[in-house]
Amino acid sequence: MNKRDAKKFQKLLLEERERLARGVRQLEEDTLYQPATDNVSDISSYAEVGTDSFERETALSIAGATSRQLGEVADALRRIEEGNYGKCQGCEEEILRKRLEVFPAARFCVDCQAKFERDGAI
Repeated sequence: MNKRDAKKFQKLLLEERERLARGVRQLEEDTLYQPATDNVSDISSYAEVGTDSFERETALSIAGATSRQLGEVADALRRIEEGNYGKCQGCEEEILRKRLEVFPAARFCVDCQAKFERDGAI
């Protein structure tokens, strides 16, 4: 991968990192920092507590997935700095440019990704 392409993908990754970070901040503001329903004096209040709990659980699940995505982006940025971005971590062949354009944090070529998903390891 040449320096111009590396810069292009670095820019894409930095934009993705910012988008993901904004999403986490918004999720925290909208869900995680909202006070839980405390009034459980009737049956409908129990339903509200259940809904609040479900929404918080969902938010935590989304935050966890987003955190993993942020880690993948950080790892891809590190690979750019080290000069081995775009190289499959399974077979060490070049990852197709089209794949990187769709998923800039890709660690594996399509074949190795399929093996990883099927077998859990390469």
